[in-house]
Amino acid sequence: MSVRRIRRPLIAIVLAAAGATLALAPSASANAPLRAGAAVDGAPLTAVVLSGTGKIDASGAAVVVPVTLTCSQRTSVDLTVKVAQAIGDTMRTGTTVRKVVCDATTQKVRIAVTATERPFAPGVAFGVVTGNSCDALCNSLTDEHRFELSL
Repeated sequence: MSVRRIRRPLIAIVLAAAGATLALAPSASANAPLRAGAAVDGAPLTAVVLSGTGKIDASGAAVVVPVTLTCSQRTSVDLTVKVAQAIGDTMRTGTTVRKVVCDATTQKVRIAVTATERPFAPGVAFGVVTGNSCDALCNSLTDEHRFELSL
């Protein structure tokens, strides 16, 4: 049997195996984590969003971050807000954890995040807000993206 006669069936088998593997593999979206606005059915916390522009306070010692919460019923939410800002080769960071009562509507809260070592400055930063609610059902939602800090 020649090499050419062996090569064609071998290529066909490899292509069929690759196609079967792709058809049976789970999609990336099936394994995607919950994002802001994608709540567990029946859970009281339905959305948590880092919204608007952060306001620098106390000469950069803190930044006040606007967060929007949406709840289907009254619930207590543990919010964790993290802010990171790179300026040149230095990093400014801060984290705050606060318990907030969400009153079955969409509401805005302002969370103060204290700078860890260096003061925050006007410009772009990256923020992560996570809301955890644990009443009848527990759920956790996260929103993360860049946003502006201003005076």
